[in-house]
This record gives sequence, C-alpha cells and structure tokens, in this order.
Amino acid sequence: MNGHPEPPEIEELERAAAAHLRRLDADPENSASASAAQRLDAIADDLRRNPHTAIWTELNALTNWLAESDAISDYADLAAAYRSRIGVTEHPPDGAAYLFGLLAIARSLV
Repeated sequence: MNGHPEPPEIEELERAAAAHLRRLDADPENSASASAAQRLDAIADDLRRNPHTAIWTELNALTNWLAESDAISDYADLAAAYRSRIGVTEHPPDGAAYLFGLLAIARSLV
C-alpha cells in the first residue's frame, strides 16, 4: 500500500480465505467455501488497490479508542466472526463495504 506496511485487516482477510480453501481441499464439493475464499481475496485485493483513506482513518481512530478502553478484544472477536460470514451470509462487494462493516462493529462497542 503505497510503500507503507499493509494494515493487519488485509492479512486477516487472507487468513480467512485460507481457512475456506482448507475446507475446500477437504471437500471439493464445498462451493460455499470456494465462493467465500474468492470474495475474501477480492476484498483484500481491493483494499490494496484503493486507499479508502477516510474510512481507514475513522476505523483506526475507533480501534485506537477501543484499545485504550479494553474493548479491543471484543472488537477482534466480532470482526473475526464477521469475516467468517463473508461469502456465506455477508457479501460486501468491495473493500469499502467491508471497512464499513468493521466500522459498524467498532461503533457498536463505543
């Protein structure tokens, strides 16, 4: 991302995609896992290509506040649950929609 380290959210998306790919390896008929892995990878790619600066700024401010208020572990758990639903019951079309989903989670804890 423009010479800056990637936000951890991108790595988390890739981990979630890898988990779905492992499920697909175990059951090649698992079309839900295939779809989810593709969606998660597409979101990660979008986040690399597009800056979404305003959304990242707000998300970083909220997660910093959550870290100071000891609610960051709740946020991390809810964000992981959100990622596990992507491609299954949640279908954000791009990185911005994904970030707005994370913002909604963070705001729910403020």
